[in-house]
Amino acid sequence: MTVFRTRRTSPADQPELNAVYNRITGRTRMGHIRCLEDMRWIWHQAPGGPADSWIVEAESNGGWKIVGHHALCPIRFTQGDQEWLCAKTINTFLLPEFRDQFLYLRFERDCLKEAEIRFDVTYSAAPCAARLRKTLGYESSVSWVRFDRGFQPLHLISRAAAAAAGRYSYTAQIRLSSFLASISAVPSKLPPIELAEYAPGDNKLPDFFADFWTEARATAGMAPRREVADMEWRFWKRPSFQGNILTYSWPGGGRAYCIIDTSDPMQYSLADFFITHPDPRLFGHLLEALFVWCARRGAFALKFLTTTNGLPLPLMEVVERKMRPFPLRSFMPHSELTRRLSPSAKTRWNGVLPDWNATEFLIVA
Repeated sequence: MTVFRTRRTSPADQPELNAVYNRITGRTRMGHIRCLEDMRWIWHQAPGGPADSWIVEAESNGGWKIVGHHALCPIRFTQGDQEWLCAKTINTFLLPEFRDQFLYLRFERDCLKEAEIRFDVTYSAAPCAARLRKTLGYESSVSWVRFDRGFQPLHLISRAAAAAAGRYSYTAQIRLSSFLASISAVPSKLPPIELAEYAPGDNKLPDFFADFWTEARATAGMAPRREVADMEWRFWKRPSFQGNILTYSWPGGGRAYCIIDTSDPMQYSLADFFITHPDPRLFGHLLEALFVWCARRGAFALKFLTTTNGLPLPLMEVVERKMRPFPLRSFMPHSELTRRLSPSAKTRWNGVLPDWNATEFLIVA
């Protein structure tokens, strides 16, 4: 009979834990290996504090090896003038050969009991675990929805090629991108506004974000904070981040930004955005300018993840109209986002979770 033990993760466990994570997620085979530096950045540099992490070990040949893990990474939220600390489940797993021997639900329940004193809400974006976590008190009243937008004339073929290219090496993706670019045409339409572009290390970025969230949070609803520390941690100072930051300030008032993940040279990702004035016309101009920017750089498609009921309805209508040019418009890929209130948060919210105005900003590796 296998002997198990559970305990808090220590710094000495991190190399082995990261190696197991890369192996079970297929990153070792696919070549997109998460480096230890990136893991440590995500876990220990968050503005909300270090992640809470626990491991499951099994006795093997007189020693112990890591066979399971659960962690909660802090994400700072606001709701008007209120502050909230939420936690995203990250790197949660139990090796398949031990799933019929170890009662994982009891392990995660014990972790939650420790963590609920610290966090107001815990949440998970893993669709395969949604049903399992409902037994732990998680609710699934919110869904992630994915939008795609093609840029080249044959955008349906381009999107399929972009998705397929993700299975191959980075060099192969570049070659395929160059070939498709040679037989396609970049849209000639001029953007309605010209976006300012910044690289992750640009020292002007803190100036734009210094007071951005002070202005934006009033209309954001329940949303993750976008202050300088949050943006640096999640994006432009994270070791593995590849992308650009686009900003715009309207002469009559209102500011907006977009974070574009360009790690896939064919299919970019709109990882995050916010516009301080929820004006559909201004938002439409922002998206149109973003599409032109992506197309000019050679991207064939742009994907975007958001929650179904968090954006203001007028803005969601703009997203649906401009980001989903499919013949079958009723098709919209989505998955559950499960959330769990702590006892103290249940009292503050009368047991009802508000809608979340969230994007891929919430999905921590």
